[in-house]
Amino acid sequence: MNDFDNNKRLDDEIVFKELVTLLWLNKKFIVILTSFFALVSVLYSLSITNLYTAQTLIAPTSSSVNSSSLSQFSGLASMAGINLPQTGGENQVDVALNLVNSKKLLDRLMLYESFLPDLIAAKSWNMQTNTVTYYPDLYDKKNNQWVREVSLPYKQIPSSQEALKIFSDLVSISQDKKTQLIALKVSHLSPVVAQQWSFWILKETNAILANMQIIKSQASIDYLNSQIKITPYSELRTMFYALIQESTKSMMLAKVNPEYVMTTIDPPVIPEMKSQPKRAVICILGALLGGMLSIFIILILKYGFNRDDELDILKLLKSLRQKF
Repeated sequence: MNDFDNNKRLDDEIVFKELVTLLWLNKKFIVILTSFFALVSVLYSLSITNLYTAQTLIAPTSSSVNSSSLSQFSGLASMAGINLPQTGGENQVDVALNLVNSKKLLDRLMLYESFLPDLIAAKSWNMQTNTVTYYPDLYDKKNNQWVREVSLPYKQIPSSQEALKIFSDLVSISQDKKTQLIALKVSHLSPVVAQQWSFWILKETNAILANMQIIKSQASIDYLNSQIKITPYSELRTMFYALIQESTKSMMLAKVNPEYVMTTIDPPVIPEMKSQPKRAVICILGALLGGMLSIFIILILKYGFNRDDELDILKLLKSLRQKF
């Protein structure tokens, strides 16, 4: 057993020394290929446009979901054979989280004149003048007109469906289940636009949900008033009046509170430092890829083709070039 272990250890040492010798012999090839990949990764990283991310910390508004007072009457109403309309029992925070990346919100944001050009046609941002430059073949900034040429089913003026694909890559929202706090992140090549979009997203999301609640509460009030007229029981009428009061309260909160569902804890600021790209990481990964690829090529040529002679790739390439 000891002789077997010794022989195996000896074979491993021989293989290791042979591998080190092989790599050392082709060190120039490894350096050249690694340097090439490093240079390409540097050029690629420099070609990527900087992105700035505005971050907002949000808390659910405590008054956005308040159905406990209504639910206590639903049992009594069902016993009387009356089905009460729903007045906000669903979790509106969950609705808000899904609304952020929806065509419904995009339709509201597209009403802002600069939103769609900044989303689809933005080319670069000038830090000195704080201006966004647009691709001239897509958008004419001077005349505020779309000039792009597209084929069906796309239209010259981008639709909310097309815009949503790009918007979803730039905007993310998530909730911490422990603290219930919500983090909204908006990225753009202009830090000013990233901050402005953050404000617009919060404003329009709250407005959409508030309008939904107003419509729902008004429908409940109308329904309850109709039931009061046909109900002969004073106890039920008293209950309906209480329900109308709760629905009126919900409608009032939706009308007067601009942050009906989401309350800003830490508002977005204009980011000073870019968030993407990570150029150093790209360059390091590019160099590592080049080094690993060069070693892989050496091993394939040496052991894949069962070469018994010393393998010097640069000399091999030189001889092949002379032949052809």
